[in-house]
Amino acid sequence: MEISYREGSAPARHAPAAPVPRHWITAYFLAALAMWAGLLAAAQILLPARLAALDPARQVWHLGLITALGAAAAIVSSPVAGSLSDRTASRFGRRRPWVLASALACSLGLLALPLQTSVAGVGACWILVHGGSNAMAAALCAAIPDRVPAARRGLVSGIAGLAMPVGLVVGTTLVSAVPTWAGFVLMGGLTLALPLPYVMLEEHAPLRAPGPDGPPDGRPVPEPGARRRSPAAFAAGLYVSPRRHPDFAWALSGRFFSQLSVSIATLYLLYFLRDAVRVGDPARGVAVLSLLYTAGVVAASLAAGRASDRTGRRKPFVIVASLLMGAALTCMALVPVWSAAMASALVLGTGYGVYLAIDQALVTEVLPLERDRAKDLGLVNAAGSGAVALAPLVAAGTLLAGGFSALFTGGAVLAVAGGLAVQPIRSVR
Repeated sequence: MEISYREGSAPARHAPAAPVPRHWITAYFLAALAMWAGLLAAAQILLPARLAALDPARQVWHLGLITALGAAAAIVSSPVAGSLSDRTASRFGRRRPWVLASALACSLGLLALPLQTSVAGVGACWILVHGGSNAMAAALCAAIPDRVPAARRGLVSGIAGLAMPVGLVVGTTLVSAVPTWAGFVLMGGLTLALPLPYVMLEEHAPLRAPGPDGPPDGRPVPEPGARRRSPAAFAAGLYVSPRRHPDFAWALSGRFFSQLSVSIATLYLLYFLRDAVRVGDPARGVAVLSLLYTAGVVAASLAAGRASDRTGRRKPFVIVASLLMGAALTCMALVPVWSAAMASALVLGTGYGVYLAIDQALVTEVLPLERDRAKDLGLVNAAGSGAVALAPLVAAGTLLAGGFSALFTGGAVLAVAGGLAVQPIRSVR
């Protein structure tokens, strides 16, 4: 495998024309499902359980620290792996080697984690898991503009978006039924096994004519003048100028605000049900709200994606999704009762489901350069990871200053801001 660099080239606009076959979509979904199931099941259950077993007295502090380190690794790994993916020349294509390598890194991290006898060792493994997951996400996200016609990206993005809630439910259900060490082994195995159909199938379905950025299957051809860049030049190449590419900058900021909104709204949900709503069993309450939220996401993603493709419009769907999310969070701020919380969870999931499907499709249509697709999508993923890392600080400060009402009101404002950020975008309707 060779990694080559070409500087100063103009963007190539050779979008795929043929629809992707169903087996490609299925294999793609399985790869995304593996990534989310392994990451979320470990973050929700396995990692806290392992830290509690190592040092019960300081488990909360250690969980916060290791989670922040993992998020920092994800912020870095996503654009870096994406940029390397964009410039990888191999007979297996650009994306698949990085999907496989990232899945292997996640799997090794998960398998090694229960063997660690120190918090530092757990932290190192978690950096590998979270960093590898976001590296895999960068390569997978770039496959959509690589392979899917613009008129079908809403539907395919909606299907891909289901991998997150389904992965959460499947992963947490599986690991809850077995001992902690077995959960790590199970998730480590699935994280490596489920992406294999995508890795093996993708090469057999060339979907577009040869263009300046590669042959039919998207493999870049090393050019005679290609040269390796210094680390400083490589780092500088990760930057995208907001002045030269304002549409991309607006999409990036919208993703950050929306992800920050959802993160701070769900972070203290257990405490909200216990202290404000005063339900008898707050843990069971969180489970019920999570199921309602997931039902909203699943119901809305596919329907919104198909509707967006048929109308050829993206921005109205994103804006409506943000308003639904804002309304749900406002209801939680003003009416802290159990029935309102259940209705809000369903509406929040519906809004976020629409947002997941359509915003991802929108982002693929405002990328600055075709040859930098994975790197630029990695920056979008990094914006989401940055919001997740920042959320605990923002939520804690807001909660201490104004209570749950201020927390959810702030989340509603951020949700609406995330939707309105796409309004100035000119290249997408």
